[in-house]
Parts: sequence; structure tokens; C-alpha cells
Amino acid sequence: MDCKTMGVEGNDCASHLWKGEKMRKRKTMVILTAVVLIVCSIIGFTACAKEGETDLTIRVSTTTSVNDSGLMSYLTPYFEKDTGYKLEISSAGTGAAINAAKYGNADIILVHSKSQEDAFVSGGFGRKVEEQTSERVSFMYNYFVLVGPTSDPASTSDAASITAGFANIASTQSKFISRGDKSGTHTKEVTLWDSSLNITSDITTLPQYSWYVSAGSAMGACLTMANEQNGYVLTDKATYLSYKNNTEGDKIPNLSLLYEQDNALKNTYSMIAVNPEAAFVNTEGNTLEGGTVKLNTKGADIFLNWMISEHAKALIAFYGTTNYGAPLFYLI
Repeated sequence: MDCKTMGVEGNDCASHLWKGEKMRKRKTMVILTAVVLIVCSIIGFTACAKEGETDLTIRVSTTTSVNDSGLMSYLTPYFEKDTGYKLEISSAGTGAAINAAKYGNADIILVHSKSQEDAFVSGGFGRKVEEQTSERVSFMYNYFVLVGPTSDPASTSDAASITAGFANIASTQSKFISRGDKSGTHTKEVTLWDSSLNITSDITTLPQYSWYVSAGSAMGACLTMANEQNGYVLTDKATYLSYKNNTEGDKIPNLSLLYEQDNALKNTYSMIAVNPEAAFVNTEGNTLEGGTVKLNTKGADIFLNWMISEHAKALIAFYGTTNYGAPLFYLI
């Protein structure tokens, strides 16, 4: 149908046609993705629980950013239908999620802080899953983003880089809400402060940074605090969008996405299966006796392999397209 038939004339014609073409491409993408999902569901997953198995629960320790985005609750029914196993998911900041595995309370971790993951493996807590080249299996990513008051008092959206944006926040003493919980998001934030202000000690101990709030809370709680206090906050984009475009309405109406698309903000997620021979400790740091920690190693292997299967890849690539017009996570 042309513009004349539709009653659109002049400069509006090109714009109208461009928008129509954009909508057609988006619909095509959604349809193609749905077809892939259907095909993958029919093919199914080959590694399934066998009759007579009793240990069918897999304990996954993951980050709040993965959980708050809704990804795990979205994937769980597909995984359980494909494999016959059940997922027991606990979420916390990356530091706490990794510690849960060190206490013997997880079969596998799914986190996003390379330095902490490498330390976990170096400490003997990780193991290679068959056919994998390393203990740490990176499989998807998204981006951290800086969000804050729509008025943007620190002019972060005009900054030349994310570190310049952080420097603007400091120079204007604009309120900043930090996770402050040794999570992957907090670890990234600290490196950005180091780069922008050359801070070599914990920013929370420096009196000149009274505008800096260390919340010690999960991502969703920090977004809520920033919304209530007109503060800035570093977050993963998936959690931000899930709060901004929530089915119950905008949960953070006072916040806007101010800075993204910086290589320094790439956020990679990895899985590490827990080594049953590791030197597990209790919460006081004392080593537990050998044999006291029982892990579902087979279940961990099945979970990891399923997460990198074609079915899971299609699901992850599709997640977010319906509500946000784009995926919340990208495949490596």
C-alpha cells in the first residue's frame, strides 16, 4: 500500500514507510525466533534423568541481577521439562553466591565477576565439565548501564566516557547509590571509581564522599532507593528494563537510562561446576571434614550443558523481545 492510498503526503510519507518497515522487520524477527523455539522444543534435550535416580535436585547459586531480570524463572520450566531434574535457585551478590558454593551449599554457580571467578577456580573450588576446555564457562553477556534522575544534575549523559560520567557525579557531589555488597555489579563500580577518581582505598571510608551511599543491598533494592532519593546507580540493563517496563507498571518512574554503550560496561556471565573434592569451609572459615559435603555433580553437568544447548540459546536470545523489543541477554 502506498502513501497516497493511506492519505499520507509530503515529508510524513518517508517517515511513515520507514516506521512500517521497522515494524515488519521486528514482527519477522519475533516469528522466526518463535519457530526456532518450537523446533528446539520438539527436538528436546538428550541428557535426561534416568528412571530410578533419586538425586534430582540441582542447587544453583546465582546473582540477583540474573534472578531479578526474571531469566531463571523463565528458563526453569523448560529445563525441568527437558531433563527431568528440578532446580533449586538461590540468588545473592556474586561474592555471597560464590561463598555459598564454598560452604558446600551449591552444585554450580552462575555469576558475573571474572576476578572473583578466577579466585574461586584457583582455590580449587571449580572443576571442568566433560568436553569443556576450562572450569569457567562463559556463555552470555549484557551491559551495565548508569541510570539516575531524569534531570541528570551531573550531566552524565553528555560525558565522553563512563569514567568521565562518574567523575561528573563526584565533582557535583550528586547522590550515588552503591550495591556495596561485593557483587559483580559492585566490583565493576569500584573499578570505574578507580579509573575516574584514582581512588586506591574504599570510597565508603573517605569523608569527602558523603554523597556516596553504600546500601549493602541487591540490585532491585538499590534501584528503588535511587528512585526514591533521586540518586545515580550502576545496574545491569536487564534488571533496569524489568523494573522500568514491569507488567505491574513502571517501578522506577524517577529514573532514566543515562549512559550505556561503553566497552568498559560489558557484563559477562559464566558458570562453574563445584568440585566435590574442594576444601569446603563453614561460615567461620573452618575447613569441613571430608565427605560431609554431598554434591549433585551429574546434575551440575546437565545444567551447564543444557544452558549452552541450542534450545537454551534460542530461549535466551528470545527473552525480552516481547516486552522490551530487544533481548535482555546476548549469546557469546
